[in-house]
Amino acid sequence: MKKRIGVLALATAMLLGMTGCGSQNEETAETTTPAGFVEKKVEPVTFESGVELQEDCRHLIYALGNAPATIDAAKFFKMRLEQETNGAMTVDIYTDNVLGGERELLESCQFGDYDIVLATNATVAAFCNDIYCLDIPWIFENKQQVYEVLDGELGDYLGDQLKEVGFQLLQWQENSFRTLSTTDKPIESMDDLKGLKIRIMENELQLAQWKAYGANPTPMAFTELFTALQQGTVDGQDNGAELTWQSKFQEVQKYYVYTKHIYSPYVILMSGETFNGLTPEEQDIIMKISDEAVAYERERCSEYEAVALENIKNYPGMNYAELSPEVVEEMKAACAGIKDLAYEKVEHPEVIDLLYSEAEKAKEKYPAEQTTDAPAQTEADAAPAA
Repeated sequence: MKKRIGVLALATAMLLGMTGCGSQNEETAETTTPAGFVEKKVEPVTFESGVELQEDCRHLIYALGNAPATIDAAKFFKMRLEQETNGAMTVDIYTDNVLGGERELLESCQFGDYDIVLATNATVAAFCNDIYCLDIPWIFENKQQVYEVLDGELGDYLGDQLKEVGFQLLQWQENSFRTLSTTDKPIESMDDLKGLKIRIMENELQLAQWKAYGANPTPMAFTELFTALQQGTVDGQDNGAELTWQSKFQEVQKYYVYTKHIYSPYVILMSGETFNGLTPEEQDIIMKISDEAVAYERERCSEYEAVALENIKNYPGMNYAELSPEVVEEMKAACAGIKDLAYEKVEHPEVIDLLYSEAEKAKEKYPAEQTTDAPAQTEADAAPAA
């Protein structure tokens, strides 16, 4: 308990410092946003539960990063928890990784210091090796296929494996397909990827994927990425449109390619110690409102992503493109061996077979040609960028 209080006191001090100083990226945005460019934004949301917290209300710690849709979902979760428990439980939300990076959050969650944390699947895989299966590229073609698989048998299987290492799976939240942005080099073919210094997460399958394309992948903390792009330490990065825009990479890059080479979900986890300490009724409430929150977050993320893509397309000096089907097939062929590496990394090889079988069923139900995750291209989008 003393450790928990000490950590939160430090976090509060850090938050106050951040409020007073602002971030380096925010200062950059004030001076480099092109004249005449008007950023489109998603309307902010606020939630009020309408419930007065009980005197002995239990406060759960909910720690996450800075992705807007996930923060909105955390606020939604807080509101619904207060309503469903009549003010007996609430959550204290800590954003911007103020309580630590993803790995630190996961470790603290395992020990019960934090109750609910958000992390990407690539980071969670270091704690539960079977989740490495989600780092195989080119599995999914659209989000409907993703949801069908993660909300089905595969997601349940991975949830069981997470329990074995001290976590209760709450949600697979939307984090969009990964896309590619580069500083000075347009990407139109496989040859353009050769030697590209691209920042990646510290994940063996992602490293192997970019090496297979001929690139020069560089593992790096996300907090260091903006400066690394600005100084030329790396040439590119691959994150979804929402996070790319939110992080202001358009200020230091010129090219954006909507590749959709891999889908990386956010994983919302509760400490197993916390969850097992709840009554069965409280556990049911947590799982019920988790289902509501993930539905809300996915819808909200799609709004943010659509606006981010529109901003990226219209940002002066930023060139938007999509890969030709021929190049996509070349990339798929180049990294076909990643599946074999995944078999080596997971604890239970059958999870790979389950992933592929469930993905095939999802593709039959939601064919790629019937759905799209990117806004339709306009005549202005098709015109050569300045």
